[in-house]
Amino acid sequence: MNRVRDTFAALAVRNFRLQWTASMLSTAAFMTTFVLVPVVGYDLTGSFAASGLAAMGNGVAMLLLSPFGGVLADRLPKKPLVIIGQLLSFIIIAVTGVLIVTELITVALLFVSTLLSGAAFALTGPARQSWVAELVPTPLLPNAVALQQMAINIAQVLGPTAASVAVLTSDLNVGVLYLAASVVFIVALPLTLILPNTPAAAVAGRSPARELREGFGYLRRSPRLRILWVFWLLVVTCGFSIQTLMPGILDQEFGRSSDEAVVINSIFGFSALAVNIPLAGLVSGRFAWPLLLGTAALMALGLWLIAAAPTYGLILILSAVAGAGRSGVMLVNQSIMMSNTRPEYFGRVMSFVLMAFGLSAVIGPLWGVAADLIGGRETLFLVGLIVLGGTGLMVVGWLRTRRLPLEVGTAAATVAAPTASTQPAPHTPPSPAFSPLFAARLAPVVLMEGQKTQASVVSGD
Repeated sequence: MNRVRDTFAALAVRNFRLQWTASMLSTAAFMTTFVLVPVVGYDLTGSFAASGLAAMGNGVAMLLLSPFGGVLADRLPKKPLVIIGQLLSFIIIAVTGVLIVTELITVALLFVSTLLSGAAFALTGPARQSWVAELVPTPLLPNAVALQQMAINIAQVLGPTAASVAVLTSDLNVGVLYLAASVVFIVALPLTLILPNTPAAAVAGRSPARELREGFGYLRRSPRLRILWVFWLLVVTCGFSIQTLMPGILDQEFGRSSDEAVVINSIFGFSALAVNIPLAGLVSGRFAWPLLLGTAALMALGLWLIAAAPTYGLILILSAVAGAGRSGVMLVNQSIMMSNTRPEYFGRVMSFVLMAFGLSAVIGPLWGVAADLIGGRETLFLVGLIVLGGTGLMVVGWLRTRRLPLEVGTAAATVAAPTASTQPAPHTPPSPAFSPLFAARLAPVVLMEGQKTQASVVSGD
């Protein structure tokens, strides 16, 4: 019972509760369109490759613009950025819905739609994530970030589930679902408007390009962050291949409507929510890295089982296994990254994390081309093999970095041994926006490492 109260503690803070609800609604709307895009693309052409190409615009924008979104999040007030993102998303998705309903949509127009939608998300997403640290007291930061991740998982359930129910029960036009998703952004807007403004960081005289270079240099020089980020890119890129492949697999292998791919995505969402609740209580100790590797292996196994499933009903069951593995590895990986990041780089590291979703959409057409050449099942098996190979390399990376001292100023080092000496910070000039108060408010908030006091050095497990 105490564990349950601890899990939802930050929701007692009014401002965070409002922001959490608005973020969940906006993400649900975005995720609904995210899973519908490949369906529309496949319906227009009957091609796996076109299904991936339709969603590629999203990825191009997020891949190129997410880092600049991180710089904006570290320089500007969060509230205006989030409001602008909600309004732009509403307009873009509503227009796309009208084009689908009127049957004027083409793969090219769908690409433009996802390009603009991805740009809006990339430039404002890091602000939404880092805003959490300014809305709750410092002791509640770990819980607040865990709940923010949970909101994303709830959104993955709400949006695709609503879409799947509409498709299966009423044969509703996908364009109508787009229009409904656009309205959700307007519903979330008043919740954001009543939240307090937060001050902008003092960054006079510093160019965004310089801050971007410093942020990437910081990521590159940290051994833990470097391997975790590369593994994150691999997991997200492979994990979301299911969006590109499933419409065609259902159509060609089982004679099912490609629209029923939204059902698979709903199951992924439900399993994600189920696995995140226990993981939230386990990732703060010495099991963090084993959980990371174990959930990655579970994801690979789930993809293989789906690829080999002889019936549609079995695919529905096995999707829960793959979904639990995908969500689990993403949650644990991101948690370890944030706990090992210095606070003045929080927004920029978060933006590099978001780049993975852009890369996933960019590579989506390649999965489609492979499926057109060798088959959807075979491509899905290949994806699982890549994940398993990456997990093996990650085991080596963990063994090589587990005894490295934690970096001073990170949440992991602070919690592990507040008075112990820690690893010197990388030789990167701190941002003038950084102050002790600002650091406390933007501190990475999922504390992954177990508490271990040593006389002179803190070692990461």
